[in-house]
Amino acid sequence: MRNRSQSRLAPGIHGPRTGLIVGWLVAGLILAAAMLPLLPATELSTVPPVAQPEPADSCRTLPAFTMKPELGLAGGLALATDRAQRGLVVLSPDRPNTPYQHPSWDDAGYLGPIAYDRDGHIYAAPTPRLSLVDNPLEGATTLWRVDSASGVMAPFVALPGVASMRNPYAILGLSYACALHRLYAGTVIGSTPTAERGGVVAIDLMSGQISSLLEATDVMGLLVVRMGSGYALYIGLARSPELLLLPLDSLGQPTGPLQPLLDLTTAGATASERARKLRLVNGELTVDLVPFNYSLQTSAAAMPKRVAAWRYDASGGAWVVSRPAASP
Repeated sequence: MRNRSQSRLAPGIHGPRTGLIVGWLVAGLILAAAMLPLLPATELSTVPPVAQPEPADSCRTLPAFTMKPELGLAGGLALATDRAQRGLVVLSPDRPNTPYQHPSWDDAGYLGPIAYDRDGHIYAAPTPRLSLVDNPLEGATTLWRVDSASGVMAPFVALPGVASMRNPYAILGLSYACALHRLYAGTVIGSTPTAERGGVVAIDLMSGQISSLLEATDVMGLLVVRMGSGYALYIGLARSPELLLLPLDSLGQPTGPLQPLLDLTTAGATASERARKLRLVNGELTVDLVPFNYSLQTSAAAMPKRVAAWRYDASGGAWVVSRPAASP
């Protein structure tokens, strides 16, 4: 395309003919200027606006069973799986020293990632700690659901693949998308020191159908965000301190290849730290950082955890460090 500075009269054109051409040019410019206010803004701008990432799970609600007066639970409740107790507990300001736990919540042993949906159902995945006594390998790929009304926890779906003594882990990340009513799970199922066999699967919560979105990539932390009319998956790798992005369309299906998103070391993460959990709250992307090397000891409750955060720069279309890695 020719530069505007090159748009000039050809040599040798002069006199009255030159004046006529200049007159046409001036008239054309005046006409173009008069038409500018009539053109849509999208036609005047050559740079499309950058979509601001937004939470995809803002419809989530607390389980209905937490409202039962006999349980003595109050507002400000928090669900937790990283306490001394096996399984899930509910923390309440009215019972700071006695978390509530339904009798069925330890049936899957120790739990790791959790998510809950628009109806208040809770989803949780087993995560072994110091031994496999409480978390047998045959149950590693089972995703459990706590019913919103009754509070009873039961198996929901089992993901393909098997865990092993060499790698006893399976589901390490969960994230929910409201409009899709779909749960995304990041896994390392069946991986070995030399082969990545994990990935990301989507689970339709109406049918329980499982579909694979990403393979041959070990995934730990996971977060689905809205991006304009579509979505994006923020993927924390299990083998390096990095976040990747997988673009999704309005139906939650991949629309392109994986893209680099964040190098966690720019916020002070060490080479051994991974993104265990990702949250997008009030425009800030918060990442829990933990050491991870596929051994049982790295999932202990007392494992050191650090937190780093980023804020989105819409003008540059990138996340910028807002809080360097530090202990919470």
